[in-house]
Amino acid sequence: MFFRRRFIGDFKPHKMGLKKVLGDLEAEIMEYMWGKEQATVRDVYEHLRLKREIAYTTVMTVMSRLATKKLLNKEQKGMAYVYSPALSREEFTRLVAGEIIDSLMEEFAEPALSHLVDRLSREDEEKLNQLEELIKNLRKKKK
Repeated sequence: MFFRRRFIGDFKPHKMGLKKVLGDLEAEIMEYMWGKEQATVRDVYEHLRLKREIAYTTVMTVMSRLATKKLLNKEQKGMAYVYSPALSREEFTRLVAGEIIDSLMEEFAEPALSHLVDRLSREDEEKLNQLEELIKNLRKKKK
């Protein structure tokens, strides 16, 4: 068995975007952080309080939790911690998609694959062709 990073606690298919796999505030903080090279809790708090009523300690707790989850890097500079994204948004979404697909393949491989092919054939013929090409290339490499 290989090591797998776990980003998903609960998958919420009814939510939009990052909120499918992160809490609402976690998602909002990560979106802000991906737009910055680095930021302090104060920076994030000042940004968020323009949109909503929020406590500084709430932002601090959530950012610390995101660092524990390895989504943010945390470095002490003077009296404050400076945070930076540990992964790009693209890297994060790729890893989350992989985690979701791996989970489905472990227990529901046949229905998951069947649904994927069926959906692609109904909605996006070009993506179905891409999938077919990927499979052909993989088979060539294995030979």
